Amino acid sequence: MDVLFFSTIADQIKKEINHKCGLNISQTRILLFFDDTNNKALVMGKLAKALNISLSTLSRQLQQKKTKSLIEITRSEKDSSKIVNLSAEGIKKAKELKNTLNKIEELLFVYLDSDASSLFIKQLNQVAQASTSLEGLE
Repeated sequence: MDVLFFSTIADQIKKEINHKCGLNISQTRILLFFDDTNNKALVMGKLAKALNISLSTLSRQLQQKKTKSLIEITRSEKDSSKIVNLSAEGIKKAKELKNTLNKIEELLFVYLDSDASSLFIKQLNQVAQASTSLEGLE
């Protein structure tokens, strides 16, 4: 099996998300994170950690014009930290994104029945988790 197929598939998925939703990968990750956490407001530092990116990278991502329309940033009452969550437009866009991802998933697994599809997704998640251990091979 050519493991580079994963990259090809990922590139196609990114293109489809951009085409259907107008989102880049960082915007996609932010929307999916907040969708998974029921839009729970989070301090920027904790959000960066949850997304596994640096605070400066997150800050740059949040300054993008499109991203600004999808999020709300407020100052903490306790300190100078900034708190982030999705705006109403961001919540709407997250739903659109989830629908698009469901359609992509259906197309990817069109030749598998639901049991085979579930098993494949479970095994793919295991491969993805195992791939993080490849970083230590350097």
